[in-house]
Amino acid sequence: MKAALHARPLRPGPVAGLLLAALIGGCNRDTLRHFAFDGPEWSDVLYPEEGGPFWTEIGFVANTRDGTIVPLDLRHGTVLGDQYGGPFLRPRQVATGELRQLGQISAWAEDEDTVKVFAADLHFGVLVEATYIEEVVDGEPQPPQARLSNATFLDNDQSGDGAELTKVELRRGFTTTERWTLTFDGEAWTVEGSRSGRQGRVATPGKRFQSDNLEVVFTVTGAASEGDQLVFSTDTGVEEHDLGGLVMGLTELEGEDLLLAAVWDPAASTGHLALFDLPTRTVVGRVRLPSGAQPWRFATDPSTGLIYVADAQLPSVWTVALDRELPEASGVDEISVPAPVHALAFVAHEAEPGFEEPAYRHLFVAPADGDRVDVYDLDSGLWLDANPRDGLTGGVDLLSPVVGLSASPLPIRLAQTSNFGARSSDHVVTVSTFDGALRALEGATGCVVINTAGPSINYEVGVVQLDFTDKGATSNPVLSTDRATSRQVVAHPCGGVTRGETWTLTYDGTRGVWDAEGSISGLQLTPVQEDVRYVTDNGSLSFLILSGTSPSTDGDRFSFVLNDGQLRLTEAVRTLGTVATPFELPGPPLVYAFDAGPTGGGWDIDRTKVEALLPVTNTDMVVSVRLQGWSVQHVFE
Repeated sequence: MKAALHARPLRPGPVAGLLLAALIGGCNRDTLRHFAFDGPEWSDVLYPEEGGPFWTEIGFVANTRDGTIVPLDLRHGTVLGDQYGGPFLRPRQVATGELRQLGQISAWAEDEDTVKVFAADLHFGVLVEATYIEEVVDGEPQPPQARLSNATFLDNDQSGDGAELTKVELRRGFTTTERWTLTFDGEAWTVEGSRSGRQGRVATPGKRFQSDNLEVVFTVTGAASEGDQLVFSTDTGVEEHDLGGLVMGLTELEGEDLLLAAVWDPAASTGHLALFDLPTRTVVGRVRLPSGAQPWRFATDPSTGLIYVADAQLPSVWTVALDRELPEASGVDEISVPAPVHALAFVAHEAEPGFEEPAYRHLFVAPADGDRVDVYDLDSGLWLDANPRDGLTGGVDLLSPVVGLSASPLPIRLAQTSNFGARSSDHVVTVSTFDGALRALEGATGCVVINTAGPSINYEVGVVQLDFTDKGATSNPVLSTDRATSRQVVAHPCGGVTRGETWTLTYDGTRGVWDAEGSISGLQLTPVQEDVRYVTDNGSLSFLILSGTSPSTDGDRFSFVLNDGQLRLTEAVRTLGTVATPFELPGPPLVYAFDAGPTGGGWDIDRTKVEALLPVTNTDMVVSVRLQGWSVQHVFE
């Protein structure tokens, strides 16, 4: 039987009030000042059908600065309240040590009662295995209990001193597996953990010491001389697995208890894939890659089982047909790309009878040499060209380096509509960028998903911001309104091609034409002629200037500010809409889906929510974004 996520709330009354006051009053101030996140970056989702004691989807977010992994209740939009007696308390996070630099993570349930988290540790170059839930007691999930070894005093100068540790406290969610070394300098003890590092404060003899992140609390008593040491160990079941090199990335094979790890050996400058069996905690095989390859990011095609591996050093994406029985015999093919790859995602759509949308299998690739996402058609073996008129091959320019990509497992209804008001549906690929934005790309085209208005001239108080400056003799040219769209400016159909910028159209009386210049696009090579529809050099927008009853004169000018119309999120608004926190350096997004409504009676189509979990590294928060409607659903802090 699955354990509930939250305990039944206390009823109002004097007993409940006294209990709450006692709990809060008994909390240490240092415990209360710690927040849930400290540099969140990578995330994973554990689904109920995968096992474990929870009945709903649980998110896990790895902190890069303090080495902790925090569980989230994605359905209810809170950090996971996993204690029946105090669901309002902070979650019992998974501690691995502050020295670690956690990379990609994978949550795994061995059975109905346990949950483990595996993480790539870029600092020590190992695969970390940490237990979140060890057992279920009386229906309540229990994290592992921290254990302490007896402290050993090292009388290094043979003086006969004898210091010891007293009043030792270990804390769930803070203590981890490591060796602690205390060294006496003549006045105080310096404290260093093998995985928590050297502490910022020293332990004064006879006074209570607390480590920086609450890993251990103790008091040192007794005599010691300079150079003497106290050594002890703490254990929460965290284990390290050496996979033969630096673990660069992880992916769990769907429906199998197998992890695929991207491994790089810096000494030999070789890279390979290690197939790690979760139940036995062993490497059961390796996939060798060509010389110089440095694997690190994964995307998987569930229908074919093919695995796509991004290369951080070579301009390649490796297509791996994994042989589970004999990994060394797996087939490896290459897709050439313009540069080493920073992120990638796979998205596919199956054609449905009665619908016009064709089937496709696309690989979204973010090359490290630019600010774009290219789309590779796996069926034709060709790269899609978002805008053939610009003379470039590839995706649209996002004007900022890509941080991460994640594809939606289901199609969603897009915000933009046709001229007849119809809305289309498509799979999307979410993309976070270094400038602090989250966007979505259409799975079929790679174009940026646009809002209901799309690229258009800015409006202010219901008035279009289009200015005409008449120089010299009176002139009255008109920027024509297109009948089909009711707009003076018609944008390129691919979102992202039309940029948000200021345009000026200036009349040259000598040449009898208008010069068009965009604040980003620059001066256009082709001049604008009156009464002839004009298209900018790269086809990003078009318009028509109609001559008036009075001729245009030198210096006449149209100016307008164009909104790019992209569906973009850059901040989370909270506190009744009065406080906005920007997305300062977002991490890679992770798209997930869950059932959120009843079945039958016409509800089936809309009962599934598709959301993206977005860690925001520099702002120390995590948000969930509903893709259909494109809004922040929850803010986790």
